[in-house]
Formats: sequence, C-alpha cells, structure tokens
Amino acid sequence: MRRDAVSAAPSTRAVRERLLRAARLTTVSIGICVLFTQAALAAVPAAPAAPAGTMKPMLDDELAAVRGADGIAFNLSNFSLISSADNPFSLTYLSPNGGSFTLGRLDLARTDDPDGFADPYQLTLVQGPGTSDIIAIDFPHNVAGNQAWSLTTDFANCDAVVAGACTGTNFLGGTLQVTGLTMKGGGLYVAPTALANTDGIAFGLGTQLDIATLGIYSHGRTAGDTTDTIDKSDALVLSGIHLADASSGGAWMLSDLTKHPGLINAMTDSLGSYLHVQVGWPTTSDPVPVASVRIDNISFTTPIAGVPTVTNLGSASIAGLQLNYVDIKLRTGQ
Repeated sequence: MRRDAVSAAPSTRAVRERLLRAARLTTVSIGICVLFTQAALAAVPAAPAAPAGTMKPMLDDELAAVRGADGIAFNLSNFSLISSADNPFSLTYLSPNGGSFTLGRLDLARTDDPDGFADPYQLTLVQGPGTSDIIAIDFPHNVAGNQAWSLTTDFANCDAVVAGACTGTNFLGGTLQVTGLTMKGGGLYVAPTALANTDGIAFGLGTQLDIATLGIYSHGRTAGDTTDTIDKSDALVLSGIHLADASSGGAWMLSDLTKHPGLINAMTDSLGSYLHVQVGWPTTSDPVPVASVRIDNISFTTPIAGVPTVTNLGSASIAGLQLNYVDIKLRTGQ
C-alpha cells in the first residue's frame, strides 16, 4: 500500500513540465487577447480634435482658481414697462403725517443702438484701495445718444390716507413726461460702508445726462383713456437739459466711493424707522466735482381765450454746481 502510494505521486520533474506547459498556454492566450483588443481599438474611429475656442469642462478646483475675469456685459434691448389700462403700475410714498404722494400709470421705455449689443452695461467685481471689493456697473458710453429713455406718469398728492385709501383731498397734479433722456458714461459703484459703527451700503454714482424735454402738463391724461393722449393746453416744458462735469464735459460724479461716498441704510430713532440716503462730506483733500447745468429753453403754455399760447423764457444755466453734503430721511406713515 505504501509503495503504491509513492509510485502514484508524480515526480518533481513531471510537475515542473506541467507548470511550464500551462504557462506557455497562458502566455499565448494573453497574446491573442492583446492582439484582439488592439484590433478592436483600431476599428474604432478616433474622436475629432476639438476646434480652437471650443468650451471645455473644468474641474471644480480649476474653476475656483479662476481670477482676473472681465466681468459680465448685459444690455436692455427692447426694454419697456407699460401700464395696463385696467391695472396700471403705480408707486406710492406714505408720509408720517398720513398723506401720500403717488406716481400712477407709469410707463417707461428705451430706444436701442442699431446693434443691440454694441454698447452694453459692464458688471465687474473689483478690489478697492484698501477696502472691500466693489461691485461696479459701468454705464454704456452712448456717444451717439441712441440709447434714450422716455417716462410718462401721472402724479397726485392726498392729505389723508386711511387703510390705503385716500379719505381726504386728492390733488391731481397732472402728467409728468420725460423724453430723450440719455446717460453717457459714468456708472454705479457699490460696496459695504467703511464708516465705523455704521451699517449700510456705500455707493458712487455719476453720469453725463441729456434730456430732450421735461414737461409738466396740469390737465394730464383723461381717466380711463387707453390712448395715453396728454392734454398739453396748459404746460411747463424744459427743453434741452444738459448735465455734465464742468471741467471735462464728461460724466459728473455725484458721489465717489473713495473720496466722497454716498450711503444707503435703514435707521431707527425715537420716531421710528426710516430709509436714510446720504452723500457724506469729502474724505480727502480733493475738491468735490463741479457740475455744469444748462437748459436750452423754458416755456409756458397757457390757454388764453380758449387758445393755447406759448411763452418762451429762453435759456438758463448754472456754471458750477457742487453737492458737498446731502441727508435725506424717508419715513412711512406711523
């Protein structure tokens, strides 16, 4: 029994030969698989190379490392806000004494450049000089004045408002209409205020402003008239209004974030809360920018014996206008 068991066991040489044969077969199999895989890959057409300028996906860490972007350009092509006849758009300020001032049936629209995106607004985030980052909205250059705004609204004052309804005398002031309002250059710049112990938003604001006409028409528009026809038989019209920097003739800065900042915040005193708008005193020795204002013509239209008669007063101008400090508090009815 023991001898049969020993003779039945394969010798070391036999085991080695079997292992070598298995290895050779495995190598051949792997080689066949490799050749087959290579042949299959060769049969797949190669992906075309991405053309120059094609957008490519970015990893999150790559996107987070992006710096120095040029910001966002946007425009307001074909913009209009037109009140509906049955539900007109209106803005109402309720004063602390219970009265109100309302701009009703408000319409706002703008004309465009022939190329709607040739002269856009620019929105960027820039680092201030030793301050927080600044959100900058640069206005279009609008050199040709093609981007022109128009506004029409009725205005009224009520001396007593109860539960949102006028219960006193409602003075209908007529219609205010502004045509051909163009802003050229300048912009709006916003950042957290740097004033100690003061919350709010600091701002810089400036532009060169031209207005074709600004008219106040006391007879206004007929209530319920969907054609928005204005009765111009009694009117005060300012034509050709121009506001610019007196030195450069360009954008006049009403406020400057670093030298002459504005401030918007909400505050509370013994009378209650209010919206606070302020242009503070200059923070540097630099002089406050000086504006020039010119009105080409001032005219009155008055019905005389039923016939509208126009009286022209000619032009008026202010050679130097400076706003060193402005403080406005807007309270709601208490």
